[in-house]
Amino acid sequence: MNEMTAPMLEHLDELRSRLVKSILALLAGMVIAIALFQDELTEILTGPFLALNQSLVFTGLPEGFMFQLKIALLGGCVLASPVIIYQIMRFILPALYSHEKKIFYIMSFSGVLLFVGGICFGYFLVLQPVMSTLLKLAGTDLTPMITASSYMSFVLGFLIPFGLVFEIPMVVYFLTSVGIITPDKLTKVRKYVLLVVLVIAAILTPPDIVSQLCLAGPMLLLYEAGIWISKVVYKRKLKKEAKLEAKQNKENQA
Repeated sequence: MNEMTAPMLEHLDELRSRLVKSILALLAGMVIAIALFQDELTEILTGPFLALNQSLVFTGLPEGFMFQLKIALLGGCVLASPVIIYQIMRFILPALYSHEKKIFYIMSFSGVLLFVGGICFGYFLVLQPVMSTLLKLAGTDLTPMITASSYMSFVLGFLIPFGLVFEIPMVVYFLTSVGIITPDKLTKVRKYVLLVVLVIAAILTPPDIVSQLCLAGPMLLLYEAGIWISKVVYKRKLKKEAKLEAKQNKENQA
């Protein structure tokens, strides 16, 4: 084994370890969600649809189980998010300097809040209007008969991307703080970001244009917010570097 292969294998082992721990945390979160909050989660997640005077059905024996499993998956994602973000942090930390580690610890806590905030945003403000619009677009000649499992697939595919998308400001803050990106770079690639956002929205959300636009809109707004955050962080970073340089010049002159 040569000198270049050994570090790569160590990184792969570390990545595998972090992935296993994240998956175990997700499974534990799913068990807790279904054991302690099954009724509450079912009521919360089906509430927006039932409020539209609709009902859910199942057409096969396994479908009821799959419905509950998908509810547990969403609950598990929320409960396990601190552990998953921590594992990501622990994987990246060895490559950072001491001052960068402090920033990452702060942002990891923010990441949990943003993820949960994104899911809440999608649930309270977007989910029910989207479902109402889709039902109306189907026309009056069709009778909706939505299965419980397909409904939960729609909800999962709709809410989890909102949680991930709301991480954009945190990612921008961190990458700007460590000098990987600048506000000028973000501004220059804005026109390409529009295309990327539409592609990502099409991949992450259920296959309908309404859901895709509802995700693409916040993504673009968060990107613009990220540019503003990057400008603030970058100016602060330049001032700090200027002070350090001035201090070093004084010490050299002395």
